[in-house]
Amino acid sequence: MADSKSVGLFHLLPAPLNPIGAFDAETFKASFRDVLAANADAKFIGVDLTGIDFVYSDAYNAFMQFHQELSKRNGTFAVLADRESLARSLRKVGLERFIRIFVSADEMASFLPVEQQASALEQAEKSVAEE
Repeated sequence: MADSKSVGLFHLLPAPLNPIGAFDAETFKASFRDVLAANADAKFIGVDLTGIDFVYSDAYNAFMQFHQELSKRNGTFAVLADRESLARSLRKVGLERFIRIFVSADEMASFLPVEQQASALEQAEKSVAEE
């Protein structure tokens, strides 16, 4: 994945576009599967939808499928959607109940799973108690 990058815990994949400039869910499915095949420990995968205003329902279905697959690994699927119109559409269909929707790379980079949040809080409390 030449264009993929790490953002915090997430392996962030670029959004493939078809010839008319729409998100290509089938190509993205293949990229997602390639990451899982190459890294059996992959738990946090996302797609960079920066600059995209909308995606078709085939993308919603793919995102739910990825959520289910990563949930089995105690992981998370996420989208980076910097356009309010897209973030609103994803929320309107209820995807925020299953996948993480980030509006900036900084927000994505600061994500910690619930169990890591609890651990970080314990460490902070322990440090305070020791002082």
